[in-house]
Amino acid sequence: MQVKKHLQIDAITNSTGRLPSDMENLDETYFSKSKEEGIPIADMDLIYMIRAFKKLKYEVLNHTTNEGLLKENADLINANHNLGRQIDKLREDLQGGFKQSVDDLDVISAKDKIINELNTRCAIQAKTIAEYIDKVEQIEDNIEEKDQEYMNYTAKIERQRDMYKNIAKESTRLNGHYYTFSEVPQDEEGKEFIKNCKKYLNKESYAIRVKGQHLKKELYGQGRAYHGANMEDSSHMRVYIDKKKGDE
Repeated sequence: MQVKKHLQIDAITNSTGRLPSDMENLDETYFSKSKEEGIPIADMDLIYMIRAFKKLKYEVLNHTTNEGLLKENADLINANHNLGRQIDKLREDLQGGFKQSVDDLDVISAKDKIINELNTRCAIQAKTIAEYIDKVEQIEDNIEEKDQEYMNYTAKIERQRDMYKNIAKESTRLNGHYYTFSEVPQDEEGKEFIKNCKKYLNKESYAIRVKGQHLKKELYGQGRAYHGANMEDSSHMRVYIDKKKGDE
């Protein structure tokens, strides 16, 4: 049943026997997006009118609570095409003698203003995002450069370490034999020499080893020197001075 008929019934049944003054000449219109035309509210079916205004309320609430400026702007831009068609339709209707209500024109003007503001804010945010992207790319380039510098430095350290190892190895290599003294006679003079070496030795850093050298002539042919001559069977002595290894 149409809204105007419901109002007529209400006028008959209420205590005053008439409608409120603002309901007597109900000439407002509602713009239907699906039909793309204005519909007088008085001629609308009551159920249809209630659903239309519930939908309008939902759209307004959804607009005001939409999260994310970029999403809101994208939605409005997508709807802008349809809104433009509606505006063109309204202009055609106005040129043909149809008069759009002032309230509807105010809504269109407000939507245009919102769209312009959102476009401006999105442009500013897009510029800011582009600047951040440039900064991130610069940081990534700097990180890559520093990584390459670190790799070059590490390779240099490894080369220097290998060089120092070779130098250290060469410095510990001896020409000839490892004993310090040899041909020390196995007599009083030789024993005194060994005694003085041990006496004045830096025992914290070095240690002395004394081994026999040359089998005594009278012991030749007896197999005494098969595993090396011991001190009692030797005519001379060899002296080894060894470095003591410190804690690593």
